[in-house]
Amino acid sequence: MTPFRSLYFVTAIATVTLGLTAARVAAQPSLPDAMAALRSGDAARAAEIATEWLEHQGDSAGHAHWVRGKAREELGDFAGAIDDYRFVTRVVPNEPGVLLALGAASFKNAEMERSISAFDSAARLDRGLEARLWQRGIAHYYARQFTDGARQFEIHRTVNPEDVENSVWHFLCVAASDGAEAARSGLIPVSHDRRSPMMEILSLFRGESDPSKVLDAAETASGNEQASPPMFYAHLYLGLYYEAIGEPAVSAEHIGKAVGFDLPHDYMWQVARVHRKLRADTE
Repeated sequence: MTPFRSLYFVTAIATVTLGLTAARVAAQPSLPDAMAALRSGDAARAAEIATEWLEHQGDSAGHAHWVRGKAREELGDFAGAIDDYRFVTRVVPNEPGVLLALGAASFKNAEMERSISAFDSAARLDRGLEARLWQRGIAHYYARQFTDGARQFEIHRTVNPEDVENSVWHFLCVAASDGAEAARSGLIPVSHDRRSPMMEILSLFRGESDPSKVLDAAETASGNEQASPPMFYAHLYLGLYYEAIGEPAVSAEHIGKAVGFDLPHDYMWQVARVHRKLRADTE
């Protein structure tokens, strides 16, 4: 989905809000060293420095917990990241950026209720976030809170009207509660989503295309430079489509192929991974 995609913008927000300084302590690596390691892509080193800082210096202001939380999230230690973010929320309870990070990490750890609660708290603190929180709508879907999910995607349309993914997630919520035909009749229209194969995916959910055409469109576009390959999105949304029409085995096959792209920094890849985990847990 488009704006507000990864939530990693909160690093910059919370860095300013929490006031990380350049103070150095003896010969030990400092918190700015940890942040520099994180920005350079060395999350393991960032987590190590932050942990060392906590062991020797403590951190009643939450700075080191924030840095370690971000590093742990990068490393896929979502439970650890949640612990760190929760510490920061106790120190700085009114910072939406930290709550957004907690919501995202909780979703990635397949904890839907905690994810929704954190997103709700962020939206209460900053009403400008309300319409933008498509991540909350996805969490609603997996929490089986389909009415709330549909509402989130309806209001997200007001800030992001040309997003096929938003239309599809609205479809999924309505289909889960009222059936595919009701979802199709209330499908949010999109006139032009530039990303391939999004318009073909929309046609599929509208009942005007078929899965082979989605795959063909993705294959045609796969040579283009994009943040995530079109074929990943094709398999993700084919998996969700087959779930909506009651074919779980075919759905699982496509979701598995989507997860196989291994794109951990892409929020929608995390959605595919969490989807596979949740569905496996209920089998």
